[in-house]
Amino acid sequence: MKSDQKQKSRLKKTEFEKLLSGYMEIWIVYILKTYSSIEKPLTKKEVADKVSKLINLDMEKNTADSENTIERTVGRRLSELEMMGNLYGGNAKNSFVADSFYKVMGGRVRSVNERPVKFYFESILEPGEVSMICAAVESNHYLSDDEINYLVQRECVALGYREDENYYPIDIKEGKVNKLPRKPVANETENLPPSKASVTLKKIAILQYAIRKQLKIKVVPGTYETRNQKICFVPKSDTASVLNPYAFVSQNGQYYIIVTHEGYDNPTHYRVDRLYSVELCKNEDEGARTRYKKRDEVPLKLQRFFFRGGKFKADEYTATYPLMAYYGDAGVKKCQFLCYRDAITVAIDYFGVGESVNVQDVDDDHVKFTVLADYDNVKRFCIQQYSIVKPLAPKELVLETKQYSVN
Repeated sequence: MKSDQKQKSRLKKTEFEKLLSGYMEIWIVYILKTYSSIEKPLTKKEVADKVSKLINLDMEKNTADSENTIERTVGRRLSELEMMGNLYGGNAKNSFVADSFYKVMGGRVRSVNERPVKFYFESILEPGEVSMICAAVESNHYLSDDEINYLVQRECVALGYREDENYYPIDIKEGKVNKLPRKPVANETENLPPSKASVTLKKIAILQYAIRKQLKIKVVPGTYETRNQKICFVPKSDTASVLNPYAFVSQNGQYYIIVTHEGYDNPTHYRVDRLYSVELCKNEDEGARTRYKKRDEVPLKLQRFFFRGGKFKADEYTATYPLMAYYGDAGVKKCQFLCYRDAITVAIDYFGVGESVNVQDVDDDHVKFTVLADYDNVKRFCIQQYSIVKPLAPKELVLETKQYSVN
């Protein structure tokens, strides 16, 4: 009776080993993603040893023949994986297969021309790049703490980067699995303000798609008011505005969408978290070829903020409108002011260092700033920083700044 149970147990063990062996490419890619780099490639024996340890394969047999079998299998699969990776960026015939493989694997297997041959995984995102993304997520005030934890941990696991070689996500012997945090559900964040919930990120996704595909959008601006002694975010108007979106910018920790109103050429911008709703404009015409309406071409007043290839000059735009609060009635003007040399950083933080900003030495203590920017933005800066700057031109900037500082 006991011998029959052992035999059944061994049969199940063998079937399990076969199952694990059938997915050998997955274990190989995981090992390479976790432990290899171009500076630290692994031999096929090193990969085979880590695969055996990871999935507990053939550990009971522990014979020289079984170890060689695993090593030969790993070596063959490594060569196949490298060949698939080399197809990426090749001829058009294999481009779809190679591109699909590259995206599914999150990178490709490469080899180093050494003896013995060594392999490493070239990730779409490197550890430093993922760390930069994680830092941006952690400092994003649009996310709740649960959402930050959810995204950061998944970002790290997606890369598979670990410094601790004793770490394994699955330990068969102990029957443990390191679980990732579950995705926060809607009712956990619905009471958070728009500046602290991923509802804003959903709006950003729609806006990015509209910019990329050059589509019109409908938005309803929002505002804050109190109801039953609670602050609520509500629609600012009953009707939606139709906009032509052109670009995104980030300024002072906030996201802005650069747009024109339908039928108008004058550009403006909206703070994304102050939009109550965002949606794409559907084509109502029965004979329309496209599902959504195409936006208008970039207006003349915005064209100077775009490179020839279509990339938006975000730094130059935020230097022109540093407050991102409104477009003043006075428009964009060439303004000049003196600034203490040891306070240059304050002015650069405000206006940037783009093409619309010029700095000239005056004496040992002062420099002269010339900026092409929204006049009301420059005036507000000069009033706020009156102790370290002195307006020079235009004349009204000098007079109005002096009047405010006296009052």
